[in-house]
Amino acid sequence: MYIIGHNTCMSCITHNPNKINNIYIFNEKKDEYSHLINSKELKKRLHFINKNDFSSINKSFTYHDHIVIERDAYQSSGLEEIINKSKDKSTILILDQLTDQVNIGNIFRTAALTDVDGIILPEHSSASITSTTATISTGAVEVVKFHIAKNIARTIEVLKKNYYWIYSLDMNGKDIVNKNFKFDKKSVLIIGNEGKGIRKNILEHSDFTVSLKQKDIPQIDSLNAANSAAIALYHIYIDQD
Repeated sequence: MYIIGHNTCMSCITHNPNKINNIYIFNEKKDEYSHLINSKELKKRLHFINKNDFSSINKSFTYHDHIVIERDAYQSSGLEEIINKSKDKSTILILDQLTDQVNIGNIFRTAALTDVDGIILPEHSSASITSTTATISTGAVEVVKFHIAKNIARTIEVLKKNYYWIYSLDMNGKDIVNKNFKFDKKSVLIIGNEGKGIRKNILEHSDFTVSLKQKDIPQIDSLNAANSAAIALYHIYIDQD
């Protein structure tokens, strides 16, 4: 697979150089990037090409991208790699059937900056982690682990056995801005589908249902998934500090 853009590619070079097969850089940007790639192994995979060659790699690429990396496809981590047993505080995010790559990419970026240990997605009815996710996340997919779960409800039960408390973000839940509310040191936050929200059986497996206080406006019933996740994850981050 190919990923494009300065931040996306530099994140891959920094965090996952062993996943890289080839690096393509526009000739006119040679001096700008050469000093950033110090690894002898990576230099063997480095290619400087002209503007016409960029579109020959992939028709959607242009020389404005300056750098393109061919890397291994993103792979699901095991659940045990995400469950944090070594720390007394940990945050895990579950995305219940989100299908919008823009939302997922932005959520990965927020997750990286709020110390989330991993993101769990269902095997079916969910967008895959692709080069689009990488671009939207500006490379956060290289930092935040993700796990593809065959059954979210069973996965939640495993998390509970590892002392996590489960919070579902739903419009009918308790306001997290309430001064009497505080997230636990080991928290799992569930974000629902862009249109349908969190599935009923997943809500039933939650310990708490929480919501974000908002103004009541006709025909605008809620924030989008990425914005909701950002606000809630910030609260968890502060509560665990």
